[in-house]
Amino acid sequence: AEELEEEDEDEEEEDGGPESALEKSPFQLTAADVYDISSVVGRDLLQLRAGPQLPAARARLQFRIVRVLEMLEALVSESSVAEEQLRRERDSLRRELEQLRAAPSSLGPDQMVIDLTDPNRPRFTLQELRDVLQERNQLKAQLLVVQEELQCYKSLCTATPTPHPGWVLVHRNSSVQSQQLHTHCV
Repeated sequence: AEELEEEDEDEEEEDGGPESALEKSPFQLTAADVYDISSVVGRDLLQLRAGPQLPAARARLQFRIVRVLEMLEALVSESSVAEEQLRRERDSLRRELEQLRAAPSSLGPDQMVIDLTDPNRPRFTLQELRDVLQERNQLKAQLLVVQEELQCYKSLCTATPTPHPGWVLVHRNSSVQSQQLHTHCV
């Protein structure tokens, strides 16, 4: 039985073993580390039988239990600090909300607050948007007229291979051009 225990201890020393979990920071522990610590403490409890090794086993177990308690204390302290910080933050936000609710609003019914750091904030007034839309619609109408004239011009070119007498006039005067093409297409 002693040989088996010595082999187990040799194997544990090679790969870090369960004892290495006791040396870790409490914040780096994993579930496997907790099971390793439990195994180590359980094995030490089994070695507490009466005999010549009793004082050494008792001292080793006492050290490991103290270490586990220190780890638990560190975890509890850290979570208490985090909980206290969250509580302070919550209370601060509540006070700020109460102040905002209690403060008289200087905004009228047709006004709003805009966060200047918000990338999705409105950037144009409604009038500016209306002007842009109106200009777009005018340009669209002009494009349709030009496309219609182009279509008309293409149909004239393919229908009559000889130059039309009105074409010379079209090239000389652009205001007459659209009128001339339009009369040929209609």
